[in-house]
Amino acid sequence: MDKTIIKAKKVECIIGLFFLLPPVLGVFVFILQLFERATNFFWMLSSRGGGIYLGLMAIAGVYLIKDSFYIFFVKDE
Repeated sequence: MDKTIIKAKKVECIIGLFFLLPPVLGVFVFILQLFERATNFFWMLSSRGGGIYLGLMAIAGVYLIKDSFYIFFVKDE
């Protein structure tokens, strides 16, 4: 496989993981909020339409990762 394609797929996967980080942290904070461990600041962020934004970020991240995650297991030659 061409080295430029491998590099492009790795960058694509890293960007996808970056897009998945805020939604995962949002779920973590939501679970903490359920047990009343988080502050009100985090609850304000998620209650002002942030759920749609985080959902779209999660969809974009998964779309970027789905065809590029395998490239971390391909040996560079």
